[in-house]
Amino acid sequence: MRAVHRDQIVGTLLLVFGALWTAVVFLTVPPGYGENVGPRAFPLGLGILLILLSALMLISGSRKAQSRADDAEDEDVVSATTRAELRVVASVFVIIVGFGFLMEKLGFVIATVTIVSMSMWLVLGIRKPTVIAGMAIGLAGGCWLVFGKILGAYLPPGTWLSLF
Repeated sequence: MRAVHRDQIVGTLLLVFGALWTAVVFLTVPPGYGENVGPRAFPLGLGILLILLSALMLISGSRKAQSRADDAEDEDVVSATTRAELRVVASVFVIIVGFGFLMEKLGFVIATVTIVSMSMWLVLGIRKPTVIAGMAIGLAGGCWLVFGKILGAYLPPGTWLSLF
């Protein structure tokens, strides 16, 4: 599979995901009150940014496809690079779905510690317990402090276990 086709496929998938994400955020997350920036601003901004970047990827892929001659033969064998890219995409998908499930059941802080630890161990291959613990606890604690306490954003407490 040529890089041009990959760019068009990935760009299309990201554009659809970004549009769905933006629509769901717009319909489900409440806006800010008065002059304050509300809980909708950050996820909505990320969705719009994803739409813009994926549209840019589609345009770039289309321009490459038009300028490139179609004389080159398509490769039948999936390269090692493509397998690595698919592994990364699958890993990110599993992490996002797992984080959503765990956040509902265990709450934001415990879910963040769990997902960061598992991601560092399984996906990144980091095996030092002190590094994993420091990163997981530091990231979860920092996000809890900044978003939950300082900015006053709602962080789900969890239905199975509610510590924070």
